[in-house]
Amino acid sequence: MQSQNEDLNKSVRRDGLIKTSSEKKLDENKYRRVAKFLLLIGLDEAAKILSHLPQDQIEKIIPEIASIRNVEKDEAEVILAEFQAIAAKAKEKGGVDTARTILEKAYGKEKADFLLKKYVPEQEKPPFEYLNEIESEKVWILLKDESIPVRTLVVAHLEPQLAAEVINKMQGDDKTELIKRLARLKTIDPEAVRRVDKAMQEKLKTVGTDKAEKMDGRGALAEILKRMPLSAENEILASLSQSDTDLTSDLRQRLFSAEDFVNADDRFIQEYLRTMPDDEIAILIVGKNDKFRLKILSNISKIRGAQILEEEQLKLPVKKIESRAVTDKFMNDMRTAWENGNLIISGRDDEYVF
Repeated sequence: MQSQNEDLNKSVRRDGLIKTSSEKKLDENKYRRVAKFLLLIGLDEAAKILSHLPQDQIEKIIPEIASIRNVEKDEAEVILAEFQAIAAKAKEKGGVDTARTILEKAYGKEKADFLLKKYVPEQEKPPFEYLNEIESEKVWILLKDESIPVRTLVVAHLEPQLAAEVINKMQGDDKTELIKRLARLKTIDPEAVRRVDKAMQEKLKTVGTDKAEKMDGRGALAEILKRMPLSAENEILASLSQSDTDLTSDLRQRLFSAEDFVNADDRFIQEYLRTMPDDEIAILIVGKNDKFRLKILSNISKIRGAQILEEEQLKLPVKKIESRAVTDKFMNDMRTAWENGNLIISGRDDEYVF
């Protein structure tokens, strides 16, 4: 996988749609195409590729990612195929496809097929392997009309995380029955596996062909930036702020979310709350989810917590503009503390052990 990532990094920069800075400036359509490609390959891979691109190219791609709302399925297939061809060209690797191309040029298609069948045994891929590259929602759409035995057979061949997500989409007795069957599963008839595998491949071709892939460009961009080193993230935001302050502000809010706060180490939060007036804390927790409220109340004394809850009831209802002002200040202070290394977030600060 790492080798493939390196090939993509190189091909995007060297042989792909983005050219080096010494070449002519590309039009906006090509940068938008690259932005769609980055969203299609997944956030982790997109972050890796972006971190290898020159700053001037990143500045053109970032706004495009933020503005994308959907990618039609047909367009997605074309974009992925185009970049796959670029990567293959960059690597010039061997394999059956390369052998086929050489033989077809030398002897023609018919003789090339004959020689490959005779001397190169066909390599069978593991059954249902292609499903592991698909979102759980689409796998569920594929399976929901199938019988429990068929669902069990397919789920048994999926990667554990994907299998769990698919099972969680099932309801009541169906879920219970599938779990029981999985627990009892010992051997599976290979012929049955081949038949179901072939049927799933055919069915997959017809599922969701008319739907566009809905995307939240800004949300995806924030997730990509989260996966990049903090120094790279700050550099991108600083550059972006010169041309699009609204987008920069929105990204900064998304980059430090309420979930990040909930997952943060308590020590800094306790110190911060000691300096925060009770009435502001009361406004801060109004309308927040249970996890956020618990995070606040668990970092102050029980007596003070009771007083703040009483204050909250007295203040209700709170104007949105007042709640937003208190919340924005609090979250901005938390983000600043995190950027300065004073606030540690589980899952984002991997050099620490919790």
